[in-house]
Amino acid sequence: MSDTADFEARIDDLESRLNELEQVIHDGNAGDDVTGMREFVARTEPDTHAERALAIAYYLDQYQGHENFTRADLEEGYRTCREQKPANMSDVIGDLEDKGWAMDDGKDGQSKLRRLTADGLAQIEEGLDDGA
Repeated sequence: MSDTADFEARIDDLESRLNELEQVIHDGNAGDDVTGMREFVARTEPDTHAERALAIAYYLDQYQGHENFTRADLEEGYRTCREQKPANMSDVIGDLEDKGWAMDDGKDGQSKLRRLTADGLAQIEEGLDDGA
């Protein structure tokens, strides 16, 4: 398949998914289990910027379908959560990597991509299972 055909197929798929989501919202059938990022992050009860960034990255991965994230994605997540972002987001990302919660996942233009590790996913899931 040519690049143009791939691109058009992807657009068609995204338009279809968007239409389905808009219909669910319009019909009021979104259900009580739909949680916004702000509520999700609050539910994880983060004590540190690394824990908060982990929760944001988890939300992006599990609820928004973003398998990887950038520094800008985390900064936008802080804005969405109405939390003061850390003075140095690179240090927070370094903490995620040092703890084994995130790993390098290539580049997207000038932006470095990261992906949550199995340990990072488990860290959040265990916290949620414990009643967070």
